[in-house]
Amino acid sequence: MKAPNSGNHAAQVLAAIIDSAVDGIIVIDAQGRIETFNPAAERLFGYQESEVIGRNVSMLMPSPYREEHDGYVARYLATGEAKIIGIGREVHAKRRDGTIFPVHLAVGEMTVDGERKFTGIIHDLSARVLMEEQLREQAALVRLGEMAAVIAHEIKNPLAGIRGAVQVIADRLATGSREAAVGGEIVARIDALNALIQDLLLFARPPQPRPARVEVPSVVATTIELLRDDPAVAHVDIDVEGTSPPVLADPELLKIVFQNLLINSAQAMQGRGRIRVAIGTTDGGCEVRFVDSGPGIPAEIRDKVFAPFFTTKTRGTGLGLATAKRLIEAHRGAIRVESPPGGGAAVTVQLPLADAGTAV
Repeated sequence: MKAPNSGNHAAQVLAAIIDSAVDGIIVIDAQGRIETFNPAAERLFGYQESEVIGRNVSMLMPSPYREEHDGYVARYLATGEAKIIGIGREVHAKRRDGTIFPVHLAVGEMTVDGERKFTGIIHDLSARVLMEEQLREQAALVRLGEMAAVIAHEIKNPLAGIRGAVQVIADRLATGSREAAVGGEIVARIDALNALIQDLLLFARPPQPRPARVEVPSVVATTIELLRDDPAVAHVDIDVEGTSPPVLADPELLKIVFQNLLINSAQAMQGRGRIRVAIGTTDGGCEVRFVDSGPGIPAEIRDKVFAPFFTTKTRGTGLGLATAKRLIEAHRGAIRVESPPGGGAAVTVQLPLADAGTAV
């Protein structure tokens, strides 16, 4: 004989299971209205249960799932033809802040007091998808590194010989002649091709950092001094402010990153304007922020600026920022870009402090 309160006990156990589940659990009725929204779903989507109860579950879906959902449920109820129910598949969901993220959705059907209801169990796949992307990127970089080594061996050395020969011929031509100008243009094109090969090698096979205690303001000052004769920054004012404790980094690789960022900013401003370099500490690390007075970065390309070979320049390899990102991440650091409200573009580099005990 069951205890009189066994039903209440079972309900309490079921509620506890739903509330403690790691994955999001959502129960909807036959019209798609949300009836149950467990704490894991709250964390996953950013909504409180009280904000979603009674609303259509399509609010948690991006297009085209949002527009298709009600029609799918209606067809299933009318025909019994299931596409997800009882099977499960990978789809995309939408958080309260509009972020779209990948999930595995498993949907089950049940009948409660004669009413059909559907239970969705949502598992966030963001971490797995990110890991898969990183593995694909690493595999692509290995192949690129192999290709870069072949290019360096088969092209770079012969290219140096060709340049030398053209330079000798050009030097023998009359100064100011059309032939001399053509010779100079050929040498310039060869130098540009050589620079592309150098960029490709640096990106594909970046040197391993040799970490040491480094004073960031000193590295920034040295980099600016190295750029003093570069025509790209000849008419650009560079202001440096702030300081930080020493970081654990390779100073030569930091110079490559800082030089790249300064030249990028100068080119964005057409060689005239002001760059502010702000150095400080945040969250136990050093932060170096490069802010220019250029046109900024359009929102539609902001997520692409670190992609290899992506460039908006007439002549550019598209490897500068991609290489900077690889070098900073090799230091267990991070780099990000944004367009401040006041205009221009800002690139922020974060590096671990030497006293933080972080090994590179």
